[in-house]
Amino acid sequence: MKFKKEKIPITNLINRNKFVSLITNTFLKLFFSAIRFGNKSFNYKDGTIVIISLHRLGDTIFTIAAVKEIQKMYGQKMIIFCFPESVPIYKIEFEDIKFCPVRHEEFSFGQRLAKHSAKSKLKNLKPEIILDLTGTMTSASLIYNIKAKQIIGINRKHFSPIYDHFVSVREEPQLIDIYLDTISPVVKPINRTKSNQHQISVNPLGKILIHPFAGWKEKEWNLKKFIILADRLNENYRVSIITEKSQLSTDIINEINHSNIDLIQTDSVEELIENIKECSLLIDNDSGPVNIANYLGKPTFSIYGATNPDFTASGVSHQIFIQKLLSCSSQKRDKYCSIGASVYDCPGIQCMNLLTVEEVHANITPLVEEYCNKKS
Repeated sequence: MKFKKEKIPITNLINRNKFVSLITNTFLKLFFSAIRFGNKSFNYKDGTIVIISLHRLGDTIFTIAAVKEIQKMYGQKMIIFCFPESVPIYKIEFEDIKFCPVRHEEFSFGQRLAKHSAKSKLKNLKPEIILDLTGTMTSASLIYNIKAKQIIGINRKHFSPIYDHFVSVREEPQLIDIYLDTISPVVKPINRTKSNQHQISVNPLGKILIHPFAGWKEKEWNLKKFIILADRLNENYRVSIITEKSQLSTDIINEINHSNIDLIQTDSVEELIENIKECSLLIDNDSGPVNIANYLGKPTFSIYGATNPDFTASGVSHQIFIQKLLSCSSQKRDKYCSIGASVYDCPGIQCMNLLTVEEVHANITPLVEEYCNKKS
């Protein structure tokens, strides 16, 4: 197996050696406690509420329930500090919230450490209260030296002294509840009802969209298999493969065009969302687009590999998934499998490779027949 350093949290490396862990944790606790004590003595008092949400597209969707609860309590005082691609996600639900976008380039060391420009953006907001919905070294490096009256959030225990109200990250489903846990010390009562999970947005005249990519390879079914599936469905239904622009090679684009399958290459998250709103069905890996589609109530079919569907699947009849379960698959309380989403490259990605086009097509047929009109 090939060692993959970028997938190992720094805190996990520290914890492997008890002596190093003790020294490091003691130093961090004293360091962050001293800085927090000093900053609280000179805190901002202008009433600005800043939500730190530095997530990919998929996880951004799962924070919406928490943001709704924060809005009920604090109203229009809120500002969401997030990556630019998250702004259109939040605008699905919120039209009147202010945003402070921060670029990925404003973080270094694998986007773990906030640079001066990112810290300056946050300081300029003069937050009285910070709610950290991120819970990583990235957000800790951003907020540890901010003069906020209160800092509430989730993170690794190494960073707990940064927070006035610290919440440990739960190790059980679902992601929505993890972010609701974050705000539980200050927002009460919390409505944990998944208010939109039974809604459905049907458009039988739309296209079947197929999005063949995900955050990393262990989450991706084979691209060639997606093209074969698209070709098979395209015999009777309107089908489009949708990707970001420049994501496909020229050879793959030519293969798709030769099969007379429509190809949509989007320039923005806004364009992606509009295509999802108009589709009849989305077929995808476990990725941001399928989470967006699920939130919008679209019929979806998800293919899971390294990740545990218990944390993200909606559990409703028009949004179903398939997963090839193996001995190395994620266990009940694990977000990821023990190999492909943890320390090592998966040597074979068998959970995806063993899943055939025939199996996927057979499982997706009931959704297609119910929610998609055939070609005229």
